[in-house]
Amino acid sequence: MKISLCMIVKDERGFLEGCVASAAGLADEIIVVDTGSGDGTDELAAGVGARVSRFPFTGDFSAARNAALREASGDWIVFLDADERLLPGYREALLASLARVPADVLGLRMLRYNFFATGGFYTGRELRVLRNVPGLEYRRRVNESATAAVAELGGRIEAAPVVFNHFGHTRPVAVRDAKARRYLDLMDQQLRAEPDDAVLLGYQGLILRTLGRFAEAERLSEQSVAAGAGHPVVWLFRGHVLRSLGRDADALRAYLRGLDAAQGENAALHTMAGVQYAVLGDHDRAREEFHTSRDQEPLFLHTDINLGLLAEAEDDWAGAARHYAAAGAANPGFFHDDLRGRSERDFYRPFYYETVFGYCGLGHHLGQARLRLAGSVPESGR
Repeated sequence: MKISLCMIVKDERGFLEGCVASAAGLADEIIVVDTGSGDGTDELAAGVGARVSRFPFTGDFSAARNAALREASGDWIVFLDADERLLPGYREALLASLARVPADVLGLRMLRYNFFATGGFYTGRELRVLRNVPGLEYRRRVNESATAAVAELGGRIEAAPVVFNHFGHTRPVAVRDAKARRYLDLMDQQLRAEPDDAVLLGYQGLILRTLGRFAEAERLSEQSVAAGAGHPVVWLFRGHVLRSLGRDADALRAYLRGLDAAQGENAALHTMAGVQYAVLGDHDRAREEFHTSRDQEPLFLHTDINLGLLAEAEDDWAGAARHYAAAGAANPGFFHDDLRGRSERDFYRPFYYETVFGYCGLGHHLGQARLRLAGSVPESGR
């Protein structure tokens, strides 16, 4: 079984080596498609053993990924971005999964944690592992995916027991906002071809709320659920927009509508319903939702953070410390913290978080719990 690691890069000199190092021992070849770097990323990639080709970017992410697919000779192809990292131990889990998947499985989704400079995060299952078969290709200019091609080939996609971290949101806010605006433009182009794409409409709403364009975000969110009310993801996105508007009860109802559409089988929606129950003061229901979420998705390592926050709210500092320590041991990425990120005027960043907006990063909360247990911090008198 030969594995190709494929990467699409542009000006990623600061991130690329860490990505390659995290995948050491996984890939038999590294394919890097450079879409126009000016910082020496291509030379650095060649220096770490990658086969580098150049592909001028035309605003079509699928075209760039398909260029990498054509270069790859492995039986399986793993796509990582330069600002992503496989967690230690999960390389072995991925190899074990690939060794035993049935022949009709053409793709695997890995669980990605997206981190901010302040330790906040959100998650998503990403299709990043593909069997190298004729006809398999990416489609769509933005939010590119090989899902449709897998279905047309009669294949299936399974979840892999693998976690990886994404640190792209730790870049300066100006860089992130510029990227968000580029994505909005590409999404507009995509929507001209598919105006009723409910998920893409909802995704535009998510981006707009993080740029402070709330009226537009709400309008697109409404269009999204009108176009795809039976799709759980559009209700997840709808809830995210509503909570950013301070409409907590409405956000909870949106998440519950999504769970109805998913017949109760959606770990992300259970997590967010739990967050909203916690915000609204119903800790018992929140705890129930968090446990259900973890039962459905055992790799939701942040469940311990949300349970720890409930314990903290109830002055159960021993329980809080226990949950926080478990989360940090499972994924050290939760401890990511950068003062440069905290000093930025990034008002809308917390809208991404899959926990309460007041979450301050795992290091803060674990340290607070341990200080409380040591009697080093006076009680608040609540």
